[in-house]
Amino acid sequence: MKTIGRVETATFPVWNIEDLPVKVDTGAYTSSIHCKHIVEKDGQLAFKLLCPKTEKYNNQLITTTNYKIKKVRSSNGKIQKRYLVKTSVLFFGKRYRVEFSLANRSKMSYPVLIGRKFLTKKFVVDVSKKNLADNIK
Repeated sequence: MKTIGRVETATFPVWNIEDLPVKVDTGAYTSSIHCKHIVEKDGQLAFKLLCPKTEKYNNQLITTTNYKIKKVRSSNGKIQKRYLVKTSVLFFGKRYRVEFSLANRSKMSYPVLIGRKFLTKKFVVDVSKKNLADNIK
C-alpha cells in the first residue's frame, strides 16, 4: 500500500482536469466533489464543477449517463439525496475508478473529498504529510 497525505492534488483525465485540490478524510465514507446546477433529464445527468481556489475549472459542464441516486449522511448528520457519478482519478501516476457524490462544498476548504470507501486497501494516510501523490503524467 502507498502512503497518501491529508491534502493532495488529483487529476481527472476523463474530465480534462489537472491538479484539483483534494482533502483525504478517513472519517468520511464516500468521496464527494463540489458542483452546482445539477440537472437530470432523459437518462442523462449534467452538472457544473467548481473549485473555489482557482477559476480554471469553475463552471465546467460535465455530462454523464453513468450515475445513480443514493441517500448520504452529510457532515452535519442530515440525510440527503445525492447523485453519485464514477470517473477516473490519477494518484501516483496510476488511474483509479472513484465514485463521487455531487455536493455543495462551498463552505469547505477543498472542492474534493476522498473518503475511506476509496482509500481502503489502497492507501495508508499520513496526516502529517501533504502532496505525496505526485501526479506523474
